[in-house]
Amino acid sequence: MPHQTDYCILGAGIAGLSLADALSAHDLNCVVVEKNTPGSGASGTTGGLVNPATGRRAKKTWKAEQCYDAIAANLEKVQAYSDTNFYQNNGLLRPALLEKMARKMKEQHENTTWPEGWCQWKCKDEIQEIHPGIKCVDGGLWLPIGLTVDIGSYIKAYGRYLKDNGLSIICGEQPYPILEDDYWLLELEEITIKADHLVFATGHTIATSPFWDWIPLELIKGQVAKFKKESGHLSFSHSISSLGYIARLDEEGTFIQGSTYEHDFNHLNPDEEGESYLRKRMRRTLPQLEEQSTLVDQWAGVRTSTPNYKPILGVHPAYSNLHLFSGLGSKGLLFGKFLAEHYADHLINGTPLYPEVDINRFT
Repeated sequence: MPHQTDYCILGAGIAGLSLADALSAHDLNCVVVEKNTPGSGASGTTGGLVNPATGRRAKKTWKAEQCYDAIAANLEKVQAYSDTNFYQNNGLLRPALLEKMARKMKEQHENTTWPEGWCQWKCKDEIQEIHPGIKCVDGGLWLPIGLTVDIGSYIKAYGRYLKDNGLSIICGEQPYPILEDDYWLLELEEITIKADHLVFATGHTIATSPFWDWIPLELIKGQVAKFKKESGHLSFSHSISSLGYIARLDEEGTFIQGSTYEHDFNHLNPDEEGESYLRKRMRRTLPQLEEQSTLVDQWAGVRTSTPNYKPILGVHPAYSNLHLFSGLGSKGLLFGKFLAEHYADHLINGTPLYPEVDINRFT
């Protein structure tokens, strides 16, 4: 007999696991099917930031307060279950590297309402007091609430947490879903899944699906590199966002430099050009650190983005039980948990989707 479930979710990255968690919290049965392992796609990057001030102007992100609260609470929940520390509340420094950048960042900060204590403008001397020797022109921002996350480790721990709490996660399978009457059938190696609803949360491979080839997705390859300072510990405890980002992973001198934004690419592997690009960005911010750092590892993944840089949530226009959760881009860690809860609320209680993320903006 087929294994019957309310929702079958394809993809065990940030989107898929977060949605399965949110739906399960409403006592709905879910099965997650992943072609590799949890976090094996773009969600599994070795390090990233929870940063609500993004872009060259450090603009406050969409729904920043709700998104931050959701991911911070989830990190704490999963961390309590894991023996390995995968995130730090160590703050984020955003120095301006050009006069024009400093002026626009300061204007943006002055015209933005931030929660108390979230984001502070610092003059050049104050920035260099926080981080002696860092390149800075006319000031920058200090965000005490910035979080640094080993995202791959977080996703793996999240998967273990959900499985131990009753969620079925099936890995190493890539079935082709078949619509039969009003349900979906997915033939796996050992079982057949019969699902009332099917959700695609498969990242960049959505662009190759005939169900979703009408969605204007943009695919962006991103590379990050793990470096280690050759001698001694890092002289700073925070992470940095300027040209790319530097995510401080531990006290032993290991950190992540990210990320490239490759719109035209012909392979999915990390390469020497990526390392060179990342080193150049590091050199612009911390030249002495770049000289003293050795490459430990390098990672590449493909993110999905949309014309308005917002994710996509919603039901397929032709199939009332076929859903999409994609387009998280580089803000997947910040957006994922909040939007999963938002979509679960929409499905269960009929709460309208935010128009900025509603799939109907493309229909």
